[in-house]
Amino acid sequence: MDPEELEAHTEMLRVAARAAHDQRVPFRNIYSELHRHVLDRAIKNILSTALAQFTYAQIIDGIPTGDVSWDRRYCGVFGEHPIDSEHEELCPGTLEKAREYYEQFDTNAPQAIVDYQSAKPDSKAFNVRLVELVAVALHQIGVLLFQLEFRMHRGDIDSITSWKMPPVEGLVDVPPRPTLFSHHAYLDADIYPEGVADVVGYWAEDRVLGGVTIFDRRAEESKTIQVPNIYFHSCRRRQTHRVYQLRDDQQETLFNFLLAETDSPPPEPNPLPILSDAQNRVRVDSEFAITHHSIYRDIWERKPITTEERRILERRPQSDVDYPELVDELFRINEQLGIPLPKLRERSPSL
Repeated sequence: MDPEELEAHTEMLRVAARAAHDQRVPFRNIYSELHRHVLDRAIKNILSTALAQFTYAQIIDGIPTGDVSWDRRYCGVFGEHPIDSEHEELCPGTLEKAREYYEQFDTNAPQAIVDYQSAKPDSKAFNVRLVELVAVALHQIGVLLFQLEFRMHRGDIDSITSWKMPPVEGLVDVPPRPTLFSHHAYLDADIYPEGVADVVGYWAEDRVLGGVTIFDRRAEESKTIQVPNIYFHSCRRRQTHRVYQLRDDQQETLFNFLLAETDSPPPEPNPLPILSDAQNRVRVDSEFAITHHSIYRDIWERKPITTEERRILERRPQSDVDYPELVDELFRINEQLGIPLPKLRERSPSL
């Protein structure tokens, strides 16, 4: 869409986001004791992991560690960024602060609570709605911690966040993102009800779960299929930038982890983070996930791409990390031509 259309559409998304935000209700409004217990246990199972505590400790610290800053597909940091030298590890006291807060939260969610309460325990619908509410909780915890502005880092956080590469002739000037806690595809702070804090929330759930959790909403509109498929949208190095559907075995492992009843969490095995590999074949280009495939958690979470961005996308190389099906096609063609190549089963499934 052209700039004028995008501006008008952005305003519509902003209004929709605010309306959804105002209609949220607390998790404590879940009237079923069983449903509430399962949700509380699922969130506790995740928050008790070292990965979750380390993730939220970084928000309390004020900036991510250097290795986490670079561990993203499109990381937003370049060159001699000071994050490497200024923040190699967590500052003293931040991890303890995260552990102190990990049980003290109360969050809100929209329609997902209604759908969760109406789902029958042990059903696929129940498990999928549970995953959605857990993702919402992880997101909101990141939002709340960021808004509390602990900023325990012993240094100038703002100068690190706002640092940009010195101008170099022939290179495009890339402005810094509003926060280093960012997922490359969820940066629309001008739409989000909590602004930059929501950007941080998406980063947090991506780091803990392995991706921002989104769903095939077309299934909910179908008369025959009521349970949406779970997709992840990851922002990690060597991970696909496309959204990918979790395989049945990945979903089952996640369900088992969330539903585990244990007095000494976290449960084992711990599948987090859940990342894609060559076997995650159901994928969609992230730029068209919402507009063409109705795959999202909230309809307002990402703006549509502009006409210029679409032209750039069409020229982007398609690697086997993002399009493993193209490798299959290449092998098929070469086999027809009699060109000896290794069989697909000899290739590592890890991309």
